[in-house]
Amino acid sequence: MIISKLIINGFKSINRMSLPLDPHVTLLIGPNESGKTNVLKALEAFNPDINLDINDTCQFSDLYKTGKPPIIDIEFSQLNKNDKAKLSQIHSSFGSIDSFILRKEGNNQKNYKILIKDKTFSVGSVKPVFSIIPKILYFDSMNLIKDRINYDDLTKDGNRYQVEKNLLTISGIKDPSVIFDDSTHGRRAIEEASRLATEKIQNVWSQEPSLEIKLRVNGKTLYIDFSDETTVYDTPKTRSNGFLWYLSFYINFLATTNEANTNEYIFLFDEPGVHLHPSGQKDLTRLLEDLSKKNQIIYTTHSPFMINRNYPQRVKVITKDDKGTKVFNEAYKDNWKPLRQSIGLTIGDLFFFSNKGIIFDIPNKKKKTSL
Repeated sequence: MIISKLIINGFKSINRMSLPLDPHVTLLIGPNESGKTNVLKALEAFNPDINLDINDTCQFSDLYKTGKPPIIDIEFSQLNKNDKAKLSQIHSSFGSIDSFILRKEGNNQKNYKILIKDKTFSVGSVKPVFSIIPKILYFDSMNLIKDRINYDDLTKDGNRYQVEKNLLTISGIKDPSVIFDDSTHGRRAIEEASRLATEKIQNVWSQEPSLEIKLRVNGKTLYIDFSDETTVYDTPKTRSNGFLWYLSFYINFLATTNEANTNEYIFLFDEPGVHLHPSGQKDLTRLLEDLSKKNQIIYTTHSPFMINRNYPQRVKVITKDDKGTKVFNEAYKDNWKPLRQSIGLTIGDLFFFSNKGIIFDIPNKKKKTSL
């Protein structure tokens, strides 16, 4: 099951918007303050643990005039047999459909409704539905990987050291106590974990092919170091924010999706890779493409290096006028003119020109020309 369409009515700067979503990647691009983040926030607000009230309602909308909260519709499609079987236990109408809409129009679980074709059904409890549909996860900030962590912190609950815990997870360490065992077995375990972590990051980071991740234990403290072709070991705090963000992102994402089912999640990212060099942004774009084979991804950006031109239909231009935020779903029209206008990119902004150039004037086809 995937999310095929998002319909927003009266949320923040959005009066009314119908946004078709790609089965893999949807890219939102536009000027600052155009409302890109609000699209992501609307999707996040669809979760039952987030309340919607009049403070979230677009002041341009009729809902605001009547004192009502926003209405958010999500269309789910590509239901497989397993999805239909589970949903049929909630309502018999699910057994013969290929898509449906789930609507949120209030603050509690009773404010969800199911729309199937031309019929609307109230939902007594929305929990069974949310156990079946894709989980919506919004990444607006991320803790960066640290250079050390002690055993007690590794075994505590909470997200403060989640990146370091996830690093061990993707490196094959399910029980942290193994690497703190002062024995041959413990030393071999941490060496193998270092090898696996290095292998995974080298597959997705082309900036430094010689990069290695070295994990080592001293007493009750785990140290995380990096090395490259200089053979010098560095701590994370000596590396760039761009690299640390990329590494932390990849570790968290891989750990979350490693054992997940296909289309179990839809991930939302606001300006990913903003601290990365253009070549790093291209690495990130390729990584997102690879990860989207299993889960849907929606992200915002201002960077042309974060656009995969092989899939022009995925790019949506978000703009804002006196009637609020709106979307243009065909950013590739007129040689990407809507996109170029939205990010303020002109040919004069490019550096890669010779001292001399040739300008061609293409005659209008409707006019007769002669030589």
